[in-house]
Amino acid sequence: MAWMTQIYCASAVLFAAPLAVPVEPETEATIADSLPDQFLQPDAEQIAIDQDRIRRMTVSVRIDQSGPFDFIIDTASQRTILSTEIAGALALDIEEQVTIVALAGSTVVKTVFVPSLTLGKRSYDSLIAPTFRSTDIGADGVLGLDSLQGQRILFDFRARNITVEDTSKPLRSRSLREIVVTARRRSGQLIFTNATIAGVKTSVIIDTGGELSIGNKALQKRLRLKSSAMAQTVLVDVTGRSVQADYGIAEELLIGRARFGVIPIAFADIAPFKALQLDRKPALFLGMDALRKFDRVAIDFANRKIYFLIPKDA
Repeated sequence: MAWMTQIYCASAVLFAAPLAVPVEPETEATIADSLPDQFLQPDAEQIAIDQDRIRRMTVSVRIDQSGPFDFIIDTASQRTILSTEIAGALALDIEEQVTIVALAGSTVVKTVFVPSLTLGKRSYDSLIAPTFRSTDIGADGVLGLDSLQGQRILFDFRARNITVEDTSKPLRSRSLREIVVTARRRSGQLIFTNATIAGVKTSVIIDTGGELSIGNKALQKRLRLKSSAMAQTVLVDVTGRSVQADYGIAEELLIGRARFGVIPIAFADIAPFKALQLDRKPALFLGMDALRKFDRVAIDFANRKIYFLIPKDA
């Protein structure tokens, strides 16, 4: 990585009011011990994925009968987002303005009414979507938690597809190489508090909308990584605003029994940490470069579980 790099982050956390949300309990990680690898539901739908220029996963969606459009899958965004260009081209009805919390802070943006958004065979109706320029998003839109809740999304990095399943049905079987971790929930986000980085207890949020992991300054301090000895980078969010960050390598991320090894991290006190009440203790948004260390990652939003499939040659 260059000493000065722009890293585009689609993640945006939207709040209508200050957070006062209880955190649901988590359970310890377990290793699944049933039969190998064929565990998809009979009605599970596999959808091909592509990558944008910084390797974030994108999928094709349709809006009403129009499209297809390329959307980033972003598990750290509370709302589905649409580009202003697509909203204008489709003449979507303008709704009320909302305040969003993006990486660089709060801003007021316009929203539009999306009658239906279709991913594969599944449709999500009557969405109110904030709008941003496509050049700032890096795609036509973002598929956020308001569309993903209640489902299980499986990212298969080797087969280059995702699978969408109904979470009311349990997984049929699991692989011996699969590690299952149960998270807590806060404001729709799944937060892992049983994670450590170089032995430092850290709250971790899975962020499929960001290529690089972002840690807060509390984590940097606990890891004893001094700014003067680190590279510098720039984080750019969906509003087009930027945040300066320190860039370094951290040793040995563990989430339950899922072992990530060393990972690169950009350190900055971005606004979502404070919005999620994670600004005073070590916390991390875990990006795609770290998740790709596994063959497959499945996120079960309804049941607060994430499944990590260890590579066969690990």
